[in-house]
Amino acid sequence: MKILSIANQKGGVGKSTLTVHLAYAALDAGLRVLLVDMDKQGSLSLTFTATDGAASGLTASKLYAAEVNNERPQAISDRLAIIRADNALLAIDKAENQVIRHPGLALRRFAKDFDLCLIDTPPLLGIRLMASLAASDYVVTPVSVGLYELFGVADLMQTIHVIRTQGFNPRLKHLGILPMKVNSRSIEAQKALATLREKYGQVIIPEALAERAAVRKAIALRRPVWVSTRGSGHLKAAQEWRATCAAILVRLGL
Repeated sequence: MKILSIANQKGGVGKSTLTVHLAYAALDAGLRVLLVDMDKQGSLSLTFTATDGAASGLTASKLYAAEVNNERPQAISDRLAIIRADNALLAIDKAENQVIRHPGLALRRFAKDFDLCLIDTPPLLGIRLMASLAASDYVVTPVSVGLYELFGVADLMQTIHVIRTQGFNPRLKHLGILPMKVNSRSIEAQKALATLREKYGQVIIPEALAERAAVRKAIALRRPVWVSTRGSGHLKAAQEWRATCAAILVRLGL
């Protein structure tokens, strides 16, 4: 099982939207997928609702316990399961640093059951974000192209460096920064994207995702944007998202 965190300490950049679409793309490819919702807002939990009669399953805060928990993730289908966000997550960021390694150990218990684990991280630099990175083989950073959104990228890059170099997870590989919600008609947005590419160079993933209403509608309908496409704008969004998700899966070796 390969573990990928989708991380940016800035909210509203599209982390959950990307996580959801990566899950759908992986399922379309025949992979077995485990979702971990580390964000108390619970966007993943809202998107992938429980089937009738399903047991509640392991919750995200219990991944931080020192003792082994025998609960299992909640099954959504035969190839999809989820570890849902819960209220106890709010207390985790007040915990001591030693809990940072616990989620990684807990998730590895399911390594034979899944091909890919996707972790949707919270929008803040704290224990939950660091623990997600410490548990992961890879991290991808979605970034909205704007002044405020770009300002915090350096802090996240520093956090990734700390996780690699301070003994938490030296194997962590940064797949790169993914520009999202790009307004192709905005001169300012294009300048910001150029600045991002100039500053971070090859760290920037070549694919970029435009701001499109079809994506928001697809999320509201709990389906990937490439399903039931209507109109040229929707078709363009479907092509962009399919290609980007496929490219990330290839980078994961899946």
